[in-house]
Amino acid sequence: STIKGPEGYFKVSKGAPHVILDMAHNRDEIHDKVEEVVNGFAMRGVRCLSVGRTQVTPKQGGEDRWEYLGIITFLDPPRPDTAATIARAEQLGVGVKMITGDHKAIAVDMAKQLKMGCRIEGTDGLPEFDVESGEIPQDLGDRYGAMIEAADGFAGVFPEHKFLIVEALQQRGYMVGMTGDGVN
Repeated sequence: STIKGPEGYFKVSKGAPHVILDMAHNRDEIHDKVEEVVNGFAMRGVRCLSVGRTQVTPKQGGEDRWEYLGIITFLDPPRPDTAATIARAEQLGVGVKMITGDHKAIAVDMAKQLKMGCRIEGTDGLPEFDVESGEIPQDLGDRYGAMIEAADGFAGVFPEHKFLIVEALQQRGYMVGMTGDGVN
């Protein structure tokens, strides 16, 4: 968000800790401490967002020098009926995978709460989407399908990853449905 204050314009942003950290001018100096704090919270099932802002510039469109401001923590427990819904889906032969932008430790904790499999992978090895070409590779299922099938879920993903995971499974002949707060 761009904000006009009494001194001029500045931007603020909130988001995934690693994204905001990468924007910060002093990321190398604070990286280890931020990672330590975020990982510590994640191991307890506490989610984190980070907040950053730019320095004030006299006019809009000035140079952006981002400052990392801090971490916001919150709990986001599953709905009371989620575990039963997942169990019922699996009884009916529907495989369920968790695909989340959350930290891997959060995803593993959530999978345990929901009595799901806990083989949660990161984004390493997942396909990347070539935004410039806009074309979906027709060999996603062949190249990534076995790895995606073997995992119980994926953490730290971006929306593009979710799309390509679904596409890879569809290329392997699966009928795929998805739900969640960001993809309804």
